[in-house]
Amino acid sequence: MSLNEIRTNLVRLSDEDLRALNRDLIGELKARRSLESARKRNLFSPGDRVTWSGRRGVSVGTIVRVKRKKAIVHVQNGISTIPESWDVPLSMLESVS
Repeated sequence: MSLNEIRTNLVRLSDEDLRALNRDLIGELKARRSLESARKRNLFSPGDRVTWSGRRGVSVGTIVRVKRKKAIVHVQNGISTIPESWDVPLSMLESVS
């Protein structure tokens, strides 16, 4: 079944069916995110240089601590000599070669 077919058939579902579908979809998304975090948690360790794209554009930093789903990353900005610390989701991080 295609996504368009699913969207078309949503109007036929009852409120209870829609709530059940929502619970299943959210559960699947959370499971996928947890698997991705677990995979990336094993890839990164403190001291690794990483990059990610956020609100301020592309940033580069050094991992200080790897947590369950996020990493504390120090970023050196151009203005201050004191690095900023960011709590970045592991799914957003990529290794810098």
